[in-house]
Amino acid sequence: MSWINQNQVTLNKPNNLLGLFTQSRDSLHHDPSDQFTKLPPHLYNKHKGKKPSQILYDEIYKDIIETPNINRFVQPPPQYELKDQNFKCWQCQKPISNGFLTIGANCDQCFFHGRYFCNDCMSVVRMSIPWKALDSFDLRHYKVSKLAQSEIDKLYDLPILEITPTSKLLQLNKTLFEFMVLKRQIHLLYDMICDPKLVQTLLEKRMNLCLKRNCFSLKDLYEIYNGSLSKVIQGYYVILFKHIDLCKSCQKRGHICIICQHVVPIHAFDIKNVTYCDTCLKVFHRDCAESKSCPNCLQQR
Repeated sequence: MSWINQNQVTLNKPNNLLGLFTQSRDSLHHDPSDQFTKLPPHLYNKHKGKKPSQILYDEIYKDIIETPNINRFVQPPPQYELKDQNFKCWQCQKPISNGFLTIGANCDQCFFHGRYFCNDCMSVVRMSIPWKALDSFDLRHYKVSKLAQSEIDKLYDLPILEITPTSKLLQLNKTLFEFMVLKRQIHLLYDMICDPKLVQTLLEKRMNLCLKRNCFSLKDLYEIYNGSLSKVIQGYYVILFKHIDLCKSCQKRGHICIICQHVVPIHAFDIKNVTYCDTCLKVFHRDCAESKSCPNCLQQR
């Protein structure tokens, strides 16, 4: 994906231009064992008037994202010294020491808990640390205890790490910003496509990318960091864009540029090429917007 000037894209602006979706009867079937992939049809009637992304959040992700006591996973732990633990392993309480100039040391510090653990309680596996991912988009692997390894493994696939649109990470990290633009496109597309099942079939357990809130799992962030997830989601976006381009039902949900009046509909999810007036919410091409003021607002003055 080409680099986009941050001033050209508003990641947090709510989109009020997309029509509401009515789910067809032959849509999805409920499968409790795969709740991240499928939404039962009755939910669309239960939440009549809400967009698919809102239903997805309310029924599947809300309880996960708003889990109590989640701060300990996303905030740096206090800095401890061995004396704060009475020179005992934080887990098994075995006596531990830093040795003399590391000679004779029988412990190490866990980057996740900030506590010291004996060699038996430290894991040989190094892992990415959730709070480091949020603090500086640092997805390198660090020393952790076996206790921390178990905790991180349990939350690895859960989208509990939220990156706000005003986060400094977006200004400092090109890779992350580009993915956030792509995620914004997927979110808006999901809310306007004729059949959300098409998106669900492709994204499967990555459906958190369809939410308005930018909530990621540690796995998501690691794969954004190494570039693998961007390639996959960009491929899905191309597939879905082609569907919308050929689908008569989806085309009816598009808009005609109020400046150039070209007959080919444009869509709000195509945020690289399309924008809208902050005042009247009329839609137009970005290129048209740069050369002319909003004619609808000018006419009303």
